[in-house]
Amino acid sequence: MGVRIEAIAGYRLQLTGDVVATLDVPASAVWEGFALAFSDGTLVRGRYDHASDTCRFTLACEGAALVRIARQDGAEVVDCDWKMDWVTLADGAGTRQHEALPRSDDVLQLTLDITVPADA
Repeated sequence: MGVRIEAIAGYRLQLTGDVVATLDVPASAVWEGFALAFSDGTLVRGRYDHASDTCRFTLACEGAALVRIARQDGAEVVDCDWKMDWVTLADGAGTRQHEALPRSDDVLQLTLDITVPADA
């Protein structure tokens, strides 16, 4: 069946099809853009065009799905024709990078410093 994505009022995204959900777009993503990653490997970028009060989509990375971006009633919609198990939304300019960073730019996201008492 696939998934259809369309922007709705209040900076939200409506997903229908294999994944049914309404996603609130975080405030930073409204200004910096966002990315939608799909279980088939597809990555779609989105950004709000504040001048026209619409959301624009582009295909950043092709996965197994057949992706179509079309205009419907003055807005863009995304149709991903493939069986989808999950979709995730990431916000901000840094999360829209769909290629691995050079090793020199790689940073740790989280460091765990666990100590075990000697008497344990």
